Amino acid sequence: MYLPEWVLPFKEPRTEIRCINGIYYKYEVRYVYNKKKKRTDKITVRLMGKITEKDGFTPSDKDLIRQKASQLPKVDIKNFGVYNLYSNLLSEEIDGLKSLFNDDVAEKLLSFSMMRWAYQSPIKRASNYHAHDFCSEVWSKKSISDKEISKTLKFVGQNREALVDWMKQMLNLSGQGNNKFVMMDSTHVSTVSEQLGINAKGYNSAHDFDEQIRLMYLFSAQMKRPVYYRLINGNINDISSMSLCVKEMNVSDVIFIADKGFYSEKNIKELDDNKLQYIIPLRRNNQLIDFSPLMQANYKKEIKNYFIYQGRIIWYYQYEREGKKLVTFLDEKLKAEEEADYLMRTKSYPEKYTEEKFYEKIKSFGTLTLVSKLKDQEKQTPQELYEAYKQRNEVEVMFDSYKNFLQADKMYMQDRHVLEGWLMANFIAMIAYYKLYSRLKQAKLLSKYSPKDIIELSKSIYKIKIREEWNLSEITARTKHLFKKIGLDYL
Repeated sequence: MYLPEWVLPFKEPRTEIRCINGIYYKYEVRYVYNKKKKRTDKITVRLMGKITEKDGFTPSDKDLIRQKASQLPKVDIKNFGVYNLYSNLLSEEIDGLKSLFNDDVAEKLLSFSMMRWAYQSPIKRASNYHAHDFCSEVWSKKSISDKEISKTLKFVGQNREALVDWMKQMLNLSGQGNNKFVMMDSTHVSTVSEQLGINAKGYNSAHDFDEQIRLMYLFSAQMKRPVYYRLINGNINDISSMSLCVKEMNVSDVIFIADKGFYSEKNIKELDDNKLQYIIPLRRNNQLIDFSPLMQANYKKEIKNYFIYQGRIIWYYQYEREGKKLVTFLDEKLKAEEEADYLMRTKSYPEKYTEEKFYEKIKSFGTLTLVSKLKDQEKQTPQELYEAYKQRNEVEVMFDSYKNFLQADKMYMQDRHVLEGWLMANFIAMIAYYKLYSRLKQAKLLSKYSPKDIIELSKSIYKIKIREEWNLSEITARTKHLFKKIGLDYL
């Protein structure tokens, strides 16, 4: 197109000047290759303004607004509450990670772990969450892509020895090293990957045979949180992996606490062969259990022994059978509840629950029988044994939290080392979850708030950047008071 001499100075790269009804207009354009047409197409982006011989270039109204906006003070808004809560909970763990990895690796791992914790974010969305969170002003200040996150997770997953060193460091820092009570258990996690090499069809409590991997965990009864994890093949027996986990973590007083379906002569032998400590409950119909003391007319006088657990009286008696040490406990309040429940069912489901069966079971209602093998077995009181077994509930809560809170019940990673790094990010997130749970419990707030509630509240706390200075957004007095109770002061 022919342009007059006075128009030519306004022609710039990525712009086009058009003459419409004798008036010259300047447009911003861009060029995009068209695969179908196999050529480059020109696309008009916006009208920039008009050009006259008298006035030269005059910006359009929209362009004037754009220019004025660019001259206003720069204002950024980023979520601050999530980062502040997470970094406060994990101050020791963060320092420990930075001592093992360089800052770049540690910060990308922490950023992804926090996004898992706060948003249950998959890898592909984590970079967007990172860009809008205040952690991007502290950790990995440059934007991070999903490829960079995957690369970091792979690096972390390839350095298992460093991860175990960090776990040991965290255990020792808390004063919970050797000779402390640590429980062991495992859970299955389904996976759709066909390239991991460790997933296999295996039976689980959900009664399915999906492709799965297994996660072995150590859980500190004193610290009230997980202290170790290890990924194992989906079809490997738990017992065959336990001794290796104990060896890797180098903790001496680890106790395997099983569920009621675990007991068998084969499993007991395998535990003994691997020199593992254990506490195992027996099903109430197990022939090893001696209910005869409870069948006496005045069984309390016969048993004599009791202790108080969570405001309930627990009766107990000890005995040996077939070379095994057993303790049977009776919770009278639970016994009354179970008896009432069974009798109610005889009316609702008479085909399954009958009075004849009720009288057969009456001796076992409210009971729990444990078989155990522990170091210094003679020094362990029945009350300590009972309380140790009850700690298993905390392990089960942890596994439920892992799968439900983090939405980690199914995995899609195709690379073993990326999966290992992803599991580490989740493990760090679970430590933060349990630390928050402990703070709520200590502040006596668990009846009103769950950890998830606090995390959601933290998402409402922002920092606003005005003239290069970050300012905390307004927070309600109620929210300030709540966070102060759990150790965060926003005053």
